[in-house]
Amino acid sequence: MLLFYPVAARDPDPSVLAEQGVSAPDDGVRLWTTLEALPEDTGPVLVVDPRRLPGRPPENGQSVHVSSVPPAAICNADPYRAPAPVTAGGGYVGCPLPDDVALLLIFRRGVWDLPKGTKDPGESVEGCARREVQEEVGIEALRLVSTLGTTQHGYPDGDRYAVKRTHWYLMRTPERAFEPDRREGIRRVARGRWSVARAHMGYDTLRRHMDRVEDTVRAALRSSISPPGSS
Repeated sequence: MLLFYPVAARDPDPSVLAEQGVSAPDDGVRLWTTLEALPEDTGPVLVVDPRRLPGRPPENGQSVHVSSVPPAAICNADPYRAPAPVTAGGGYVGCPLPDDVALLLIFRRGVWDLPKGTKDPGESVEGCARREVQEEVGIEALRLVSTLGTTQHGYPDGDRYAVKRTHWYLMRTPERAFEPDRREGIRRVARGRWSVARAHMGYDTLRRHMDRVEDTVRAALRSSISPPGSS
């Protein structure tokens, strides 16, 4: 999750806000939950990490109010990089076990991750998720079971600040042999039980997303192997 603050005409330059933060003692600071929700014709937009705010804002609605935004919570102001939306897709490739669920993980850039990647021009989000999983773990047969919502994270990308929204899908494959896409820096592909995958996941954003979708994944995988007419 990221939040966004449109710099108002009364505010100092973003470089000054990077040093001083943002405050509004009377009615608080209004932060928007998506770039799309921002009012039209806004000027510079600050990207805010909610984990560094004084108090955790709720994760629903188009906007939230906080008492202040400390400098450490501002991601793109020193130097200022305009936020740019990026769309991606990825997969929880699940395997039901007698008493658990296993997930397919990739090892890239020194951490364990889930297979995912950026959408190509003209490609659907679902098509992107399927293609990226197939390419990154080296398989062909892949079935999409259900949608699992989105995650959002940001990172500097040249003179812009990429705001990547990844759309997640629960997937299944009958294949058991995997080949990491070394062109993408992937060194290993492995299955792990849910708790093991959660413990070794290299990104806090994905660990929190796993917590949100765990019950949905377990229920969907159980129903996918239940015989017709069973309860």
